[in-house]
Amino acid sequence: MDKELERRFLEALSRHLVSLPFDLKALYEALTDPDLEPEAREVAAAAVVYVLSPSDIVVDRDRKLASYVDDLILLRAALKRVADTGGENVPAFLGRFPDEYAGLDDYLALYSQALGDLYPWLTAKLDRFKKLVYKGRKAVDYLDDEEAATFLYDEWLTFQTDYDITEQSLAGRLRKADPILEALRRSRAEDAKKIS
Repeated sequence: MDKELERRFLEALSRHLVSLPFDLKALYEALTDPDLEPEAREVAAAAVVYVLSPSDIVVDRDRKLASYVDDLILLRAALKRVADTGGENVPAFLGRFPDEYAGLDDYLALYSQALGDLYPWLTAKLDRFKKLVYKGRKAVDYLDDEEAATFLYDEWLTFQTDYDITEQSLAGRLRKADPILEALRRSRAEDAKKIS
């Protein structure tokens, strides 16, 4: 990866690491929005459950940062899928979340370029996440059950409160892309072992 691409990649990661819990709110709103098409709501639920889930594709024992990178990229891929599949009421939904959707296509293109062949592997997981179980329920079970959706909202509030990545805590920590890419490669290799 050339230096300019690495710089842009790390800047985007820093920005999105800080905003992760707030960006997640847009997906929570999508999963509870009855005016969006079911496919959009399902992918939103799957992404929310994945981000809140303690199990993670990427586990970085030394630092939390790498383990959140897949979350923030998948969150953006899910936001894009909501915009693409949400139906005729998408413009009203997007209008409620201008910050989360600002530059979305550019960020996804940047992540795709920086991750190379890791990007399709990572984003393909969105469809499998619909079957994820969180606190005894599949992701799609949170869609039409008001009590379950309220529970998931409370879980998001806890995540937001406990999330400790800030601009200050990131200062000087994201200097190279290689450790993040290597963590993703290890996860892909482990995935391949499970499939074979």
